[in-house]
Amino acid sequence: MRRTLRLLAVAALSLMFTRTASADERGDFVLTLGSDTTSVEHYVRGKDRLDVDQVGRSPRVLRRKFTYQYKDGSLAKFSMVVTPPGADTPTQMIDATRDGDSLRIKTQTGTAAPVNSAIAFPAGTLLVPLSSPWAVYEGEVQRFGRSKADSLGGRVLYLGASNLERYLIRPIGPDSVSFWSSRGDLFHIRVDKAGHLIGSRPITGTFQVALSRPNTLDMDDLASGYRAREQAGASLGILSPRDTVRAMLAGGGSLVLDYGRPAKRGRVVFGGLVPYGEVWRTGANAATQLRVDRPLEIGGTAVPAGFYTIWTIPGASGWKFVLNSETGQWGTAHKADRDLFSTDMKLSTLPQAVERFTITVEDLSTGGTLHMDWDTTRASIEFIVKQP
Repeated sequence: MRRTLRLLAVAALSLMFTRTASADERGDFVLTLGSDTTSVEHYVRGKDRLDVDQVGRSPRVLRRKFTYQYKDGSLAKFSMVVTPPGADTPTQMIDATRDGDSLRIKTQTGTAAPVNSAIAFPAGTLLVPLSSPWAVYEGEVQRFGRSKADSLGGRVLYLGASNLERYLIRPIGPDSVSFWSSRGDLFHIRVDKAGHLIGSRPITGTFQVALSRPNTLDMDDLASGYRAREQAGASLGILSPRDTVRAMLAGGGSLVLDYGRPAKRGRVVFGGLVPYGEVWRTGANAATQLRVDRPLEIGGTAVPAGFYTIWTIPGASGWKFVLNSETGQWGTAHKADRDLFSTDMKLSTLPQAVERFTITVEDLSTGGTLHMDWDTTRASIEFIVKQP
């Protein structure tokens, strides 16, 4: 049944793609994270070339020029020039050339000496700096529509990474496709009859941006406006800054907790952005880390002094606290076989919404309580300090 539905979706998409994209087309994208615009893009696509002008807002406002040159359908050369709005001197320039099955990259940052590197890059591999430009994904969606296949996949290099990821495009309706990458990102994307991306919705993953396609954008005006807001103290800044909680424990010990702090940004947090019933990194980006130099007791379980990661499983009526023995991993790389134990947390409702995820430690005579606050939810768990 599922196979039949997919074939019907493929047929519907193939009928949609009746108007071939012109040899010289252009378009604009706006990327938002909740209620905040994170970047805007304008692109011009030719037969063997893609030019993209992007203004990004995080961690500071920068203008990026991307140039893709193709040969026989595969990337041959790529360049990126990064310049602050209003400046003439780039802060970074990257030039990359495919040489056989390798990509040779030259990176010039400021006045420092150029850095040369190389990475495996077979023909047909996508190259995506940061998590954009989305015009690259659009090109693949158009290729998928023309192929009349039931899926299209391949390799993708996210510039700066040390290994290739996989991607897969599948139809999910008469005017929609899903785009999955092995980083754990999944988007549902709406397309028009020429395969243009006209909207997207993040389903899973760490890069929870949504895409829209306006009629036109004035990139110079937007760059100036974002720069003015930044200079006035209204910078978007780091999307999920890292923070450290330090607490003195009963008996002279210490607790150090390192975590990422995502913001609500007008979104439904628990049961939306953070799904119920699934393991959550309890923050953003890298896994939340806990270091204690005194043995503890948490939920009746003895925890020796040491270094751990904290995970949680949020639920509408209750949360689970999970302690894991692995450290240093990314927040999507939870390994259940490294879990030491899980225990219930106490839920309460905050009188006012907390915009940015916050962890605090409340001192108690025998130990303390970890409070995790976001939106109007507080999840708490007590611990007892044991003397060594």
